Amino acid sequence: MIDEKILLDDTLLLVEQNFYFLNMGEFLGMLSKTEDLTDRSMFVVKKFDSENAYYFNADITYELLKNAREYQKDELSLFEYFVEFNAFRGICMAMVEALRLENGFKDYIKERVGEQYENFYDILSFVRNVLSHNTHAEIRLNEKDFAGTLKRIRRMRRDENVRLTFQYSKSLPEISPPNSKYGVNIYINFLSLKVGDEFLKIVKLWDLFMLSELCFNLVMSFRTLQSKKH
Repeated sequence: MIDEKILLDDTLLLVEQNFYFLNMGEFLGMLSKTEDLTDRSMFVVKKFDSENAYYFNADITYELLKNAREYQKDELSLFEYFVEFNAFRGICMAMVEALRLENGFKDYIKERVGEQYENFYDILSFVRNVLSHNTHAEIRLNEKDFAGTLKRIRRMRRDENVRLTFQYSKSLPEISPPNSKYGVNIYINFLSLKVGDEFLKIVKLWDLFMLSELCFNLVMSFRTLQSKKH
């Protein structure tokens, strides 16, 4: 059996790595829209050992780079779409798994988020479920995206109107937010959710970035606290 401390460290590392990946991916996405990279060599090979090597399709790379140049700076390219939503899913997935472990990290999050802890967990689970199950280009809901969370809310006799309001200046001031109001404000009425609803009309793209950043900052803050204890 894997040691729980090692499991927690690995899970928190996934939150960090996905956030780093999101930042790097956004940079490369912007670069592909503002710089003409189609004149570069498209030859990419990945060697596994002395006998095996995988050769990537240069025509596909070329077409994606050409496609990126058709977007304005503030438009979402196909590359950026996959970077963002894979990172959001990875961050929320790892955060949920970390909070399922009974340990100091869960206690730390409860302390920082306070009475909104269950709301925080429900929103993370919802985002993770939607982005794990989705097969629609518009990211539309299916029943398993929200049914389990709604049952959990009712089992705990909580309000189906779930809100997460987190201000860094009040709850995580050591992060040095850009202004006093900076933070997360997400509201979901789980009772009103229906199969086929568009996910991004429920949780905006801005909210997904802010939620992902909050997860990362909470992990980094926890890491800092732990390092001071040793």
